[in-house]
Amino acid sequence: MVAGHPDYPLNAILKARFLWLLWIAVIALFVAVWLYPVSNVLTRASGLVLFFLAWFGFIALTWRFRVARFVLVAVTVLFAGFMALPSRSHGDASSLRAAYVEGLRRYEGVTYYWGGESPKGIDCSGIIRRGLIDSLFLRGIRTFDPGSVRYAIWLWWNDCSARDLCDGHGLTSRLSTTPSINVLDHSRILPGDLASNGVHIMAFVGDNRWIEADPAIGRVVIVSVPTEDSLWFREPMTIVRWSILAQ
Repeated sequence: MVAGHPDYPLNAILKARFLWLLWIAVIALFVAVWLYPVSNVLTRASGLVLFFLAWFGFIALTWRFRVARFVLVAVTVLFAGFMALPSRSHGDASSLRAAYVEGLRRYEGVTYYWGGESPKGIDCSGIIRRGLIDSLFLRGIRTFDPGSVRYAIWLWWNDCSARDLCDGHGLTSRLSTTPSINVLDHSRILPGDLASNGVHIMAFVGDNRWIEADPAIGRVVIVSVPTEDSLWFREPMTIVRWSILAQ
């Protein structure tokens, strides 16, 4: 018997419709979590659970269709196999550094949102992290490198503040200190290097320009130095570099 056939039990039809409505509700919740700009343990965990519920729920709902079942199961197995493969070597970090800067620049103009880490709203440490997460994930897919994808997922799951990035904690290495960004010798740093005073953090994008999510301005901006328009560029700063960009 098939759905829609006169002999198909009414309770089976109602059950199928209920399950599809439930699946649509899961998708709606997942989209709501994805659009919410704040990234914390609750939003990350709930987003992950909702994603798996949506994916495996869709497999269950379409299981009776042979082609759909084969394709969905094959995609699941192939992705799991890909993630289990060893990391690939990429040599120097220059290509990742360039991709990181490009990833940072994609957030220019995004609204400042404390705790945010998305195109809907982002804060100073959020853009620093999200730019690297994006570039690592895209490199992993483009070069078939599961190591980059795994590191992107790990970085996404493990939050860190401007203070954490300034102090290192294995994520960054200290290069130097400066009385201010305005007097910093920019010839001694590379695009993708970071400046932080433990409260605020920004990234160098080359040509004496820095990108930051500035709470005073209320959005992500690129600032050319020297400048007297922002307090952050007159503050003592510690210059650090992502450890993965130092390899």
